[in-house]
Amino acid sequence: MRRPVIGLLCGVMLLGMLACGAYALSGGDSLISLSYLTGTFVPKAVSTGNEAAEKALQGTYEESKKGLDNLHQGYLAQLAGEESGAYSATLQARDWSDGDEMTLTTGAGVMLMNGAASVSHDGAFIDVTDGIELASGARLTSGHRYLVGENTVASVTVLSGAAQLGLQGVYALEDGREDPMPFYDVCQTDWYYAPVDYVYRNTLFSGMDEHHFGPSSAMNRAMLMTVLYQMAGAPKEELERASVTFADVPESAWYAPYVKWGAEQGITAGTGADTFSPEQQVTRQQVAALLYSFTTSYLGLEAAEGADLSGYQDLGQASDWAHNALSWAVAEGIISSSSADSLTLSPQKSANRAEVATMLRAFAEKII
Repeated sequence: MRRPVIGLLCGVMLLGMLACGAYALSGGDSLISLSYLTGTFVPKAVSTGNEAAEKALQGTYEESKKGLDNLHQGYLAQLAGEESGAYSATLQARDWSDGDEMTLTTGAGVMLMNGAASVSHDGAFIDVTDGIELASGARLTSGHRYLVGENTVASVTVLSGAAQLGLQGVYALEDGREDPMPFYDVCQTDWYYAPVDYVYRNTLFSGMDEHHFGPSSAMNRAMLMTVLYQMAGAPKEELERASVTFADVPESAWYAPYVKWGAEQGITAGTGADTFSPEQQVTRQQVAALLYSFTTSYLGLEAAEGADLSGYQDLGQASDWAHNALSWAVAEGIISSSSADSLTLSPQKSANRAEVATMLRAFAEKII
């Protein structure tokens, strides 16, 4: 819009100057030549005209921006009493946390980079990336840009433990959870949200990195033995005097002390005569067996009577050594059916980090 206006202004000025120049030449003014007009006078006049037009348009832009800012402030003043909200000039990513709620009005922009967030609104909330309107209550798509429509108030709520989200325009903020998890990949709507929160709060698990828990990632036997050590209260003296060794557990391995501790305490006997299989993905029946041994051998508690497993369709897939542990785990609510349609144990299925977190939380609440 700015360049056509500048061109029009310059064109009018140029016509006027050429007319004056032509008049001067026709009057016999020898000080003004055609080469002077075309080589010096006209370029200088065009430059001067451009500067004047730019200055005028900049002033108009600043006045318009001021008016829009005042409009945003007015909207938020109505929403939040005396509070006028905060302002963000760009969509640059900022860190937010679980439950943070940002209220935005007409013209404000949003972009989600990491984590999960949803929006509720009373009008039009536009997905500019796809060119569609987003329904109230829907979740934002990472990497998409959104715009709050005319006469609309929208509230964007962070659902994950942590999130990166850019805002542009005026917004009001209501802080969420005081001590949120730092994970982008654990969301309020996930079935494993509470178990992951439990193992994180109790320092049983750490994340795969600073901002990712890795709920679907595999859990191996070495990791689980480390978790059991933490659940035992991290008894340093017991760890230092443990001496049991396995051929496939190098002394230099980070998990070696915890595997030794588990074997010393009778929690694990390994997977063979002299092997522990530390990198092997832990199965559902192995988790049950290790928790059963932790209860009876380490905590010294008598295991409760087990459940009748005859109704489970895949009981035949369970190893003989795991039957008692599975029966006990089902009775205590540590393991539930792996299918919503039928009773299944899935004993040989690898248990991911979210599933193990769920079992550990149930174990802690029922046994410890």
